[in-house]
Amino acid sequence: MAKKVQGALPIVGLVSRLASPEGGFDELAYPEFCRTIIDKAPVSYRIAQAELEKAYGKPANSRWVLLVLWMSKLGVGLVPPKDIISAARRLRVTQDIEIEMDRFETAKSAVLKKYDMMQRPEGRLEDKLNVAVDGLCTLCIGLKEGEPVPEAAAPLLRDIVKGAFLEADEALVTAAVANRAGRALAYS
Repeated sequence: MAKKVQGALPIVGLVSRLASPEGGFDELAYPEFCRTIIDKAPVSYRIAQAELEKAYGKPANSRWVLLVLWMSKLGVGLVPPKDIISAARRLRVTQDIEIEMDRFETAKSAVLKKYDMMQRPEGRLEDKLNVAVDGLCTLCIGLKEGEPVPEAAAPLLRDIVKGAFLEADEALVTAAVANRAGRALAYS
């Protein structure tokens, strides 16, 4: 609540937005999220991203991968996970990143209005990792629900997801990738 009030103050809010790479007190927008990930991600993230794009082509380009990671990190707990997976599926076909960002922002804003003066729901880290892995598999590799991650793609996905979720330990990320096939009915 205090951050929201500080962010609403004209001078304090402006200075905060200009000084902070995350954009200040507001919700982290897609461009700020991308900048933060690119600045803080380990080298293994960049290598994995390049290798994934080389192996799977345009659906694995960095802008799209970052969109799925952004939606997973900020949307799980607010937006139904199946909506994030559906966005990844649509993005693979339509290649329209702007419309998917707009749909996500609209859905998230509708939920956040309900929590204007109280604690908003926060998704569990494990759920965020699962949705990130499943969204990337749907977008980049084109896997159907319930299909396991190909052996060649597993280390790349682990490095990419770990680069976006630095707070997650290696075991959680590995489990999210390894258990993908077991989540066949999670988004129906």
